Amino acid sequence: MANLAILTLRDPATTVHPRSLPLRTYSASDTAPMPGFDENRTRPRSRHQSMTANLTRLVLPNDCQQDVAAEPSYIAQAQNQESRLQVDASALRVSTSALTPPATPGKAQFLDDHHHRGSATPPEILEYDFSKLDYELDRAKLLGSGLWSDVFLAEPTAPQTSRPSPTTLLTPPATPQKTPLGVRPSLYAVKMPTRPDALEVFRQEAKALTHIHRNSGSEGYVVPFHGQDPRNSALVFAALQAGSLHDVTCRMAQMTEVCRHKELVSLFPGLANDLISGLDFLHNVAGIVHADIKPANILLSPSPRSPKKLQARYADFSASFIIDSTDTTINSTAAGGGTWTFLAPEQLRLSSSENSPSHASDIWSLGLTFLSLIVLGSPYAAACGDNMFRLREGIKAGDPLGFAAMDPAARKRMVACQGFVDCCRLALQKERGKRVGAEGWRGWCGRQGWGGGSG
Repeated sequence: MANLAILTLRDPATTVHPRSLPLRTYSASDTAPMPGFDENRTRPRSRHQSMTANLTRLVLPNDCQQDVAAEPSYIAQAQNQESRLQVDASALRVSTSALTPPATPGKAQFLDDHHHRGSATPPEILEYDFSKLDYELDRAKLLGSGLWSDVFLAEPTAPQTSRPSPTTLLTPPATPQKTPLGVRPSLYAVKMPTRPDALEVFRQEAKALTHIHRNSGSEGYVVPFHGQDPRNSALVFAALQAGSLHDVTCRMAQMTEVCRHKELVSLFPGLANDLISGLDFLHNVAGIVHADIKPANILLSPSPRSPKKLQARYADFSASFIIDSTDTTINSTAAGGGTWTFLAPEQLRLSSSENSPSHASDIWSLGLTFLSLIVLGSPYAAACGDNMFRLREGIKAGDPLGFAAMDPAARKRMVACQGFVDCCRLALQKERGKRVGAEGWRGWCGRQGWGGGSG
């Protein structure tokens, strides 16, 4: 069970947002910085000022209808002309019906309706239904801590007999009484907020995830999302079982060069196909900018096509936002964050029209993610080390392949798998207009014969 992976937290790489100040991470019960916290990591501050539109439609009350029907002019006409009364009453009923909008669809209908990008219906948040199946946090395993959250591996339990009243959002729900459940689903990954200013971040992530899961097939590309728990604002996900791509990189770093190369040859084509297809889905179907793609935010699980192969899916949409949306609470050019090593060159420019996260910056980040798997770490490490000024200048230069080649070991690894390096090169173009799009990138993978999951 120790290798069960959940929503990944921040990897050791420093994370920044060009327009936000550094924030410290604190646990819910202590004011000391949490272990592994990096002072240089920041995330976007609350970027949406308006409240979610109330989708509940007003229906004309019955007493109002009665008042209209009892208007004196209609009564006078009824006293003189019985037939005229029948006509007017019929017309009145039609008019009243016209003033009564249809009832707001229920949640089940909403989830079954796969809206396309640009829908006029503002996204709403999928609520976790703990009345059907709850989870236990009293003995849940803490998998790690990030800037905004703690992530727990939680077991499903029988639902509570009554719905508790809302409590403090940072307080986990009480463990419900255990009863036989029969066949239980897999373990849950429960992402809990650890600080008050995380609540808005969680709300926006829940919106983005709800929007993504409206689209058929989303669970093949994104970690399955069960909803946001109204009792504590936690985000509830399915727990995946094969770690993150960051874990794979660390494991491969312990191998001999021959074994590492064999492992890379076995893994890379399937992983590339999964992740590029997933990015095509996020960009061209869901209309999402992820804004923080990196190995730690890519989770793996056994492939349904073959237990010996792996399936890669995206996690952590806390920096993501929806483009072309009519809901201004989730559509902001000031949105997004990122991790230093995986930032695109334009994201360090001063102009806000150029440095905002975009589809093109997602493409770059995924290309950098693939390159880090090939060279087993940051391609800037040999030239920049831990010097943040040099790292910034290296990112601005827009040549991570050249920087990686400065390390003799990394250069040998790149030479040994030129086809994989070519895949990275399509994304790692300094000018974003020259980068491949997700759809074209996916077509390129198809022509290489890559697919069917990683092996």
